[in-house]
Amino acid sequence: MKIIIALFLSIGFFSFCKAQNNQINITSFNVNGTDQKDDTHNFDIAVEYIAMRGGILYVPAGEYILDQKMRKRSGVNNNSYIFLAQKDFIIKMHKDARLIFKNAFQGFRFRSTYDPNENSLHKLNISIQGGIVDGSLNNNYHKINNPQIWAFVGEYLNSFKLTNLFIRNIAGTAGIASYNNKAFSAQNNILINVSGNHNDYVDNHGDGIYISNTHTYHVEKNIILNTNKRSDRLGRIGICLEYESTNNGQIYANTIRGYDRGIHVELIKGTAVISNNVLEGNLSGIVLWNNYKFKQIIANNDISNIGLESNIQPILYTNAPILLLGYDLNRGTEIINNKISIYNEYFIPKHLIQITSSEMKILGNTIKDFSNTLSLSVSQGKSANERIYNIQFIDNKLLSKSLLAYDGSQLFIENNELEIEEIILSLDNTNNTYRGNVVKGNINGKQPKVRLYGKYK
Repeated sequence: MKIIIALFLSIGFFSFCKAQNNQINITSFNVNGTDQKDDTHNFDIAVEYIAMRGGILYVPAGEYILDQKMRKRSGVNNNSYIFLAQKDFIIKMHKDARLIFKNAFQGFRFRSTYDPNENSLHKLNISIQGGIVDGSLNNNYHKINNPQIWAFVGEYLNSFKLTNLFIRNIAGTAGIASYNNKAFSAQNNILINVSGNHNDYVDNHGDGIYISNTHTYHVEKNIILNTNKRSDRLGRIGICLEYESTNNGQIYANTIRGYDRGIHVELIKGTAVISNNVLEGNLSGIVLWNNYKFKQIIANNDISNIGLESNIQPILYTNAPILLLGYDLNRGTEIINNKISIYNEYFIPKHLIQITSSEMKILGNTIKDFSNTLSLSVSQGKSANERIYNIQFIDNKLLSKSLLAYDGSQLFIENNELEIEEIILSLDNTNNTYRGNVVKGNINGKQPKVRLYGKYK
């Protein structure tokens, strides 16, 4: 019995020591966050060590100066910011550990294979926790186009997770990015003034969180705010999803302000559930662009133009609180229980909502255009021969200039409260309904003009 107890205690002690040995303090690499000296070379050595051997790299409170001019490593394919990982690892930073980027420091990009391609194996799990990334001293360059600067990037991993980070003043590609991972998670992060190159206002950089070809994703309770004026740079996209290997996931309860697009979903083959987000002061709230007829779900979001300067210049050629681009390419999408508010004293978008795909449900939304300049199109096909069909516009509250429908079939417009100047519905001879709607004058007190053409019940 004594032998068994001794063996048990030995195993327990060994496990405890192994767990302790599995965490290493970055100070062991001669990195000191209190001496105000450049930390670039030794910090990179520490990150490379943990990426190759695995475990936990702990970064205590302090200020760590990381300068691209002082970066000595060649990295992967001579890209100094790319690290090859061989084991699972965690970078765990104290909440007051501050990484100070200088002279266009390009951040940290981790991958699990030296030369990634579409057949690369997805392996390894990487997590970045806590801490501050500050790029206030990082923007003194005069390049054009995409500067290839991030805080953290993961690619070709089994999972990449970022939590409780505070990232600010990054003028680059994105604050956080996921490329070609099986799973990605970003939760409870704060990104302030993460936008693109101030010298080049184009549509390929300047995102808060960027997700590309990532199988599953969970983006929750992040705060992404850009307070830069147009003379500095409006951000491109708060949260961006792109490309065919991106499948199903959630974008939930995030707050996004100060971007050309709050949330942008393009060319994915899956369903993004976009719910309970606050999207305020963005040129477009949510944009769906050619998602191969995969259903998207937009529910319980609060979208407004509050705080957006009236003379702001867009990056994308058009804008709307919910913008559906492409004929019949977002089929089956549901727009449910959202609140949309457009105020006259701020930037007025070009459109309210235009339904351009078939089999869509627009249910229970409260949509108020206090500028009284915008129209909502229940259906907008391409022509009489290229109609969209089976649109449910039910139980909505709408305040706007007009409600329109054309080039559509099987339109069900029911039980809506409409404060409106005009209704023009051009219906075909299919099974359409227009019933139970309460129509009254708009905010200017004008009596509505109602014109219904075609067949309906």
